[in-house]
Parts: sequence; C-alpha cells; structure tokens
Amino acid sequence: MQLPFGEWLPDQPKFMNPGANVAKNVYFAARSYKPFPSLTTYSSNNIGALSKAAGSFRSTDNTSYNFAATKTNIYQLSSGTFTSRKSSLTGGDTDYFTFTQFGDYLIVSNGVDTPQYYLMGTSTNFANLSAIATDGTPPLFRTSGVIRDFLITGNISGATNRVQWAGINDITTWTAGSKQADYQDLPGSGGQIVAITSGEYGYIFRQNEIVRMDYVGGSTVFRFSVVSPNRGAVYGKTVCQDNRRVFFYADDGFFEVQGDNIKPIGAEKVNRFFDIDLDKAFSDRIVAAVDPFNTLAIWLYPSADNQANTTGICDKLLIYNYVTEKWSFAKATASTIFSQFVGAYTVETMDLISSNLDNINIALDTAFWLGGQRYLGAIDGDYKAAIFSGNSNDVEIETREIELFPGLRSDITEVRPIVDATATVAITTRERLANDATTSSYSSMVTSGSVPVRSSGRYVRANVKIAAGSTWTHAQGVDFIASRAGQR
Repeated sequence: MQLPFGEWLPDQPKFMNPGANVAKNVYFAARSYKPFPSLTTYSSNNIGALSKAAGSFRSTDNTSYNFAATKTNIYQLSSGTFTSRKSSLTGGDTDYFTFTQFGDYLIVSNGVDTPQYYLMGTSTNFANLSAIATDGTPPLFRTSGVIRDFLITGNISGATNRVQWAGINDITTWTAGSKQADYQDLPGSGGQIVAITSGEYGYIFRQNEIVRMDYVGGSTVFRFSVVSPNRGAVYGKTVCQDNRRVFFYADDGFFEVQGDNIKPIGAEKVNRFFDIDLDKAFSDRIVAAVDPFNTLAIWLYPSADNQANTTGICDKLLIYNYVTEKWSFAKATASTIFSQFVGAYTVETMDLISSNLDNINIALDTAFWLGGQRYLGAIDGDYKAAIFSGNSNDVEIETREIELFPGLRSDITEVRPIVDATATVAITTRERLANDATTSSYSSMVTSGSVPVRSSGRYVRANVKIAAGSTWTHAQGVDFIASRAGQR
C-alpha cells in the first residue's frame, strides 16, 4: 500500500491526519518534500553579540552591501569580514533595528539612538540622519519603509501611533507641508506601530490593527484605510514581504495579506503547534524573512526544546511555501535571518574567510562565489555570517497514522521509502487510540531499495530518516508490504 507523505499538519490528530505528522529539515514543493540546506558559516570574524537586525541591499550600480547590528554597533560585512561602521549605541535587549533602503541611502534606527544613514558607494561610516536634513528634523523612530517616492517612518518617540514621512523623493526635508512631507496619527486602540511594508502602497502594522497607506497626492498626500480592525502583528520582526505578498504572525496565528484581503495560512495547520513550541520568555526574538528563489516565508524562533539556553538564541525555523501553501520546520541556531545578496569573491578574498580551502564549507563550484545571488542568510549561533547553502541536514518525516486493514491488525514485513536517497525506517504502532504508541528500532535499506521490518499493530505509521549530508531531491512517501494479522 503506497502512502504519500502529504503536507505537515501538526495541529491535526495523528490518526487519519490528511498529511504528515513530522516534516523536519525539509520543505514541501509541488508533490514531494525537498531537502532544506544546512546553515554554513562563511565570515572570518563575528559581531560579538546577538544580532538585533541584519539587512542586504543593492546600490544603483549593482553593488551588494550587507550589514548587521548589535545593541552597540552596526557592522558592514564585506569579503567575509565584519567591520564596525557605527559604535557606542545604547539600545536595550528589546530594542531592535530597522534597515530601509531609499535610493542609494540606507536608513537605520532603533528608536533609542539618533537615526543613522549610509550612502552606498560614498560613505565609510554611518552618520546622523539629521546631518543631511535641510528642512526640519528627522524624528526618532522604531520602524520605517518606502512607499512610492517617500521614506515613511513609524512609532515616533512620544507618539507610538504616528506615521511621519519625508518630502517626495527627498530625505532631507521633514517640515510638514514642505515637498509633501507630513505626519498622521492613527486613531483608535490599535496599539503602537511595529512594522511598515514597502511598495506602491504599504501596510502599517500596529499591534492590533493593519492600516493600508496609499499615495493620493494633493494636500491629503496619503490615504489611510483600515484593512484589519482587530488583528495586527505581535512584533514587527514577524512581518516579511515578497513584492505584494506580506506574511505576518498575529496573536491568533499566521496570516498573509495582499491588497485588502487577509488570508489565514496557519489555522488548523501549525498555529497550535507554534504556540506550544515557542519559548515565550524570548518571544520578542522571532524574526521572519523570505527566500524568494524557493518561494518560502520563514520564521526563526526560540523553541521550548531549547529552554536550557538562557540567552534565548533561536534554534528552529517554521517554513511556509507560499506557492504550494504547505508547511514544514527545520533546526538552525541563529539570532537573525534575512534575504541576502552576496558579493563576488576572488581567490584573494576567499583567503580572508580561511587560508585553507578545505576549511571552507561552501562548495567552490556554486554560484555563491560569483556574487549577485540572493540567499537566505543568517547571523549564526557564533555571531558569524552564514547562509543556508550547505549539505542537507538530517531529515525525519513521519507519515499519518492509518489502519492498513480497516478494523484489523496488520503484520508489516517490509517498507519501501519512495525517496531518491538511502533511508532508514522505523514503525510506530498502537492497538487503541487511547494507548501510548510504540516505535520499533530503525532498520536500514537494502540494495533493492526496501527496508525489512517486523512490526504488528492496528494503528500504524512509518518514520523515515535520511542521514545528514545525503544527496537527494525528492521524498514522496512509503510503500507498506503487509498482511492482515494472523494470515499469510
């Protein structure tokens, strides 16, 4: 009997689950799981502390710039080396940075220290944004974005519900009424502003409300319309965007917003799982990013499995393929993730990462070294730069629980994993749904591609493992060879 793995649905009961009970270190493609790559370190030094944000940007001359921030410093990553470009910052443990690109300007703020700017191609270090202001003074803000030709800031010091924007195509003008610069206080009980998305229009995420912001020109400048009156983002870093698709985590689960439509994407799938699995003592450290190449929205978070780690560094990824609308999870130790452009490397700059090529974990024949590629990047557990481009991790996929012969027990003698890899298989069984399940030892695949097993039970599920470092592309399901118990 062939049994497809199906999508991972941890919120559903194990018996008769329409999908898989476990999907670890994989992501769901069209009809199969594919390996989610391991996290590979590539910087020669580290930033010395938990990252409070990281970002990757491309200038108008197509040069890539990568930055990461701690509580005290903003670092630039170039040719595998971190260099401090701003020091003596004073934010606290829960003060996170926002990075926003406006033309060739990079705007950075944490809501505590004076907002900073960096002109790509010209600047060496970050400088106060106020230094280039010619009309008015930039506010102190916690989040920002770009809508059309405007730099938009939000959660202003002393007015957490305020949106304030600079002049049209001009970040030096801040006086209200000059070059369409202005501000708007959002009414109601939606709470403070936590995130602003960018594009032809933008979303203003409050804690309990989402407001759409559209440019209309004239004396009005922007129109504000409530898209979601009772639901917002728990934290700003739980919002990620791929063009007009925006994904976020709210008090009641995971959602996607596009246009004026909000779609639940985690209900009866992963919402309850995540609520239980999240280490809520460090929930402010959840951070989301998009892997556009693989069409994945990913949330990095500290799990309950890792509560012994008092630093609260994150250890798990919740992965959503927004084309197939399927979920999975992976293990990874990092303090932040971000969509990253990688600059080109020469033989000389490769030496900055390691003088010994054998110590470089990224394959030398990959596009990584050519530059210009977009990867899912991270600041890892050692505070170094890393990308998800390594060998496959150890994989575990567990099928739904079924009765192979309805109403009867089964004798299983063989399982054939429908995967293009060498796998091991264990069988989990129970006699009644109220009973604890029993799992057999793992058996290895023989040359025929089958796994000999000996297991009996009424309710059955298969656990398939693929060793870390294996080369494979698709995992589709299993084929049970079984008979009704008591019969040959």
